[in-house]
Amino acid sequence: MIRQTWLTRSLGGVALAILVMPVLQADGAPSAQPARSTKRVSAMSIPRSDVLAISEQIDAHVLAQLQKKKEKRNKPSTDAIFLRRLYLDVVGRIPTLEEASAFLMSGDKNKRAALIDELLDSYGYVSRQFNFYADLLRVKSRAGKIVGQSYIDFIKDSLTQNKPYDQFVRELLTSAGPMMQEGNGAVGYYLRDVGMPEDNMSNTIRIFLGTRLECAQCHDHPFDKWTQRQYFEMVAFTGGMNYRLRKPDSEYSEEIFALRRKRNRLGAKVAPALRKIIEPMTYGVSGDGTGLARLPEGFLGDDGEEFEIVKSKTMFGELPLVEPSIPRSRQSKRVGRNPQVISGARDINSREEYAEWLVAADNPRFAKVIANRLWKQAFGLALIEPVDVMEDGTTASNPELMNFLTQTMIDLQFDTKQFLRAIYNSSTYQRMATSDDVVNSADYNFGGPIVRRMSAEQLWDSLLTMTVEDVDQRQRDGPNRMRYLMPGDGDIYERYEQLRRMRPGELLETAEAFSQGGRKKQMSMMMRADREKFQAEVAAVRKRMASEIRKAKKAGNWERLKQLQIERSELTAKYRKNRKSNTLYRASEIASPARAGHFLREFGQSDRESIDNSNSDPAITQVLSLMNGVIEEQIASNPNTVLMRNVMKSDIGKKLDAVYLTMLNRYPTRAEKKTWMQDYQANDQKNEVLPDLIWVIANSNEFIFVK
Repeated sequence: MIRQTWLTRSLGGVALAILVMPVLQADGAPSAQPARSTKRVSAMSIPRSDVLAISEQIDAHVLAQLQKKKEKRNKPSTDAIFLRRLYLDVVGRIPTLEEASAFLMSGDKNKRAALIDELLDSYGYVSRQFNFYADLLRVKSRAGKIVGQSYIDFIKDSLTQNKPYDQFVRELLTSAGPMMQEGNGAVGYYLRDVGMPEDNMSNTIRIFLGTRLECAQCHDHPFDKWTQRQYFEMVAFTGGMNYRLRKPDSEYSEEIFALRRKRNRLGAKVAPALRKIIEPMTYGVSGDGTGLARLPEGFLGDDGEEFEIVKSKTMFGELPLVEPSIPRSRQSKRVGRNPQVISGARDINSREEYAEWLVAADNPRFAKVIANRLWKQAFGLALIEPVDVMEDGTTASNPELMNFLTQTMIDLQFDTKQFLRAIYNSSTYQRMATSDDVVNSADYNFGGPIVRRMSAEQLWDSLLTMTVEDVDQRQRDGPNRMRYLMPGDGDIYERYEQLRRMRPGELLETAEAFSQGGRKKQMSMMMRADREKFQAEVAAVRKRMASEIRKAKKAGNWERLKQLQIERSELTAKYRKNRKSNTLYRASEIASPARAGHFLREFGQSDRESIDNSNSDPAITQVLSLMNGVIEEQIASNPNTVLMRNVMKSDIGKKLDAVYLTMLNRYPTRAEKKTWMQDYQANDQKNEVLPDLIWVIANSNEFIFVK
């Protein structure tokens, strides 16, 4: 095995004497659990004082740059602005009324640092970061015949465990095994590009090394130094990889694979049903890497010829890492429909060596790229823009700060949670945001974060926070996830193990029952029975409460009437919360991406077809949706939402406080309170005043933007 250091670690700043060892949180973990059972690692596994030392260094580098440019830092943010920004950045939603009130009323001088630790240890953090990685890695719940649930679980579990970023990437690049088997979710990274090893390599280098190689796939790169031959020398590290499990193991009998080959003789209905059962189980990744690849037909470079077999070599330093042997047989020279299939090539573990090279601390771009991406997540702008176009001559807007952050990521052993913890605790992050347009990112010196629109996921999850209780604990699990693997109920991994152990006769019986609609009818009957039971329960509650409300009205007992209306709303909300068909889940818990036409897609959620494909651009359809859709119908006019139930519990003065604290996470100003009180007193339809206020706030820039 060959290794070489490309970068001398003299990046400036103070080297951190922090050795990060995973420490399991003994207690205090939130009650919400991710879809799979995993061990949660606390942000407080490193003393806060050590992290604050990093924060101070960040501030020092920023201040030095500002002084050099003769600029001033933005003013410190108020508690209310910090609170709202932190919730949106760390857990991807606004705080609830109770969360906002508790923070704003607290007199603890360390309450900001304590809140940062609390949020980083919550499942909301996992939800927020999943959206980040899902956009980056183009994660889909379903891509053709590829089921993405195990890939989704792998990412969420890695975030819950606070898996070091280099380990996370290494597991993606070395993954192998059946797609649907528990613990093999990382294979989803390669299965996202089934049959396209060249595209997968382009995506890998762009995501993790911030370099675009796509042009070199067809010819020498016109704007960078990379040649077409170098590109295919990188592809060679994943040479010989298969996306279907051709060789059955002891539990995957030869009979089952023979049955799959004979499915066309089973009948027009049974064959498709059998395919639904078997094909998801046959997808996976095998092949450790041969270290060989072919140059393509019509090769345009000056240093090779078409269909020539090349050996793997890294793009930085041109290291071979492994020593593959080109087969001498005539068969190896034959080119079939898949040129990358080289007859006689042997697996030599080149994928593992390539993964180790890519994630190495002294790789010149690996740590820098993720540090730059996470800085952008917190501040709205990266030190190097665009984040995935790094060349030898690329310079950060603050080179000393970029070097310090890169070294910090390495010294923290790629603990991204601690890295973000240091950023959020910095004085730079906790300053007022810059609202002026940044025309040239290279000229921005980070007097504070920049104002930006909420992402689609942040806006959706914030609206849910005002609608349902315990929004972070509403997680899809169990039968709901089975829509991607039919037939059967229960956990997908348990069902996979049951199906893979079935004998051919049992599989045929299952397929025949499914093809005749028996399973669909059964599911339909179960759903109908569940719906009827739910409706009966709600009707009984409403009938009882209506009777008591009539009695209270007749007796003129207005205090009792108010209490009954609140109880009715709470009971109805409780039944709706437990209804399995409810679709009000956080963005990280529904199909990835959301279906076309969904609120999330309308507001810019990525379609997951290309890297970082989300956007926060305004559109007329978004304005119409907020003005005429979700706010009016689902929140302001619905007495069962969290927001409206909080409002109903208060008198008129407190009602305004409840609306502002819930939606803008601050108290109303005197002028705002005076205006709305006057409107309330003058309006004959007093029940319309607060819904109007909610509608106005939801459509305001203060609500839609992260400041």
